[in-house]
Amino acid sequence: MTLDPNELVARVTRWALAHPEERDPWEKAPAITGVLAWNDPESVACVKRWIDRAVDTQGSDGYLCYSERIDLMHGHVRTFTPTGTLSASIGYPMLELHSRAKDPRYLEAAKLQVEAILRAPRTRDGGISCRFEAKELWVDFIYLMAPFLARYGQITGEQQHIDEAFSQYEIQARHLIDPFTGLARHAWCETPNHFPQSTLWARGNGWLVCAAVDLLEIAPKHARSQYLTDTCRAALLAMQSLQDRSGFLRHILDDPFSKFEASSTVMFAYATAKAAELGIVGDELFESALKGWRAVALSIGSDGAVPGVAVPPGGPGVPFGSTQFGQGFFLLATHALRKQLNA
Repeated sequence: MTLDPNELVARVTRWALAHPEERDPWEKAPAITGVLAWNDPESVACVKRWIDRAVDTQGSDGYLCYSERIDLMHGHVRTFTPTGTLSASIGYPMLELHSRAKDPRYLEAAKLQVEAILRAPRTRDGGISCRFEAKELWVDFIYLMAPFLARYGQITGEQQHIDEAFSQYEIQARHLIDPFTGLARHAWCETPNHFPQSTLWARGNGWLVCAAVDLLEIAPKHARSQYLTDTCRAALLAMQSLQDRSGFLRHILDDPFSKFEASSTVMFAYATAKAAELGIVGDELFESALKGWRAVALSIGSDGAVPGVAVPPGGPGVPFGSTQFGQGFFLLATHALRKQLNA
């Protein structure tokens, strides 16, 4: 079947813009970033309203949010009260808007959000905890906070924030990456020392590699860049080795009975394309990226929803549906692969 990438982008964007009701900013953040990448004026104006709402509802604690801060329920903890690492996710596209419009409100909001991140509890080796109830490091939060910190440092010229972003990536990845596979586990708790979720979760590894390519695009010559390069390459090659012949990744990467999962598949496609551009992996991996992109593209319905996404919290046993971050990473993957798709 012939697929028109531009028509698919328009369709997927329409669905994203028609479903602004997610409560948590992190779910919207990749969709906003994806819309900004394609730069359609009407769509950009729409997501700008979402960003403005996040700024307007920023609390005294510095958290960017659409509503009051809430306790998040999660499958393996009784309650989850997020630190500033969660709301930081929407700061990344907000700073992209700032780079275009030079709106001082965005930079001030980013400053307060950075301060919120830096006030969070830390593990003994300096890892910024994602929750207050215990000192825990989760692979998703590497993506939610580190590119934002680095982008803020790049815009302001404050090198310490770029350094913090690269430091957090390395500290957290060293705890979470399984040395035998090069793939990350979901979450690590310092006390008691254990992995609350220890499976090789596909989207978790998507967060890992997407954070790496975004950071290396911002600061490719950073002193810690080699660790990110090596980590990203190892994870992408491991994910490729577990990719189904259909192009999909499975929700639990090494479980042959696990369902195909769309968001991780397009995250893999996006990160692989960016990694090839950055010289982290060879161009031969484009074939795997395109195979994954096509598998997801063929599943998209007439309404533009990207189906087959494991909904939050994302661990084993969750239902599947459509989400804003699934839409967003399809847009980002299509943009990253646009030269190959239009060849």
